[in-house]
Amino acid sequence: MLVDKQDLYRRIKIAGLVSFIPFILLGAPLTGYIIGDLLVKKLSFPGYTIMILVALSLLAGIRETVRIIKLCIRNSQT
Repeated sequence: MLVDKQDLYRRIKIAGLVSFIPFILLGAPLTGYIIGDLLVKKLSFPGYTIMILVALSLLAGIRETVRIIKLCIRNSQT
């Protein structure tokens, strides 16, 4: 059972996109925490700034994950 090159390329592209999802979901809140901690320590922002930035960055990570999943679905249907 041979797979043509176009189908193989599409499968590799989808696998590459899906493999980035854990990094996005881990990196987004971590970035929010680092920036929030920097703002609290260096610029004397209130302590809840960290929680706000972590929540906003987590939402951004989830939004990006949904966008990647939609892109993978679109690529698999063509």
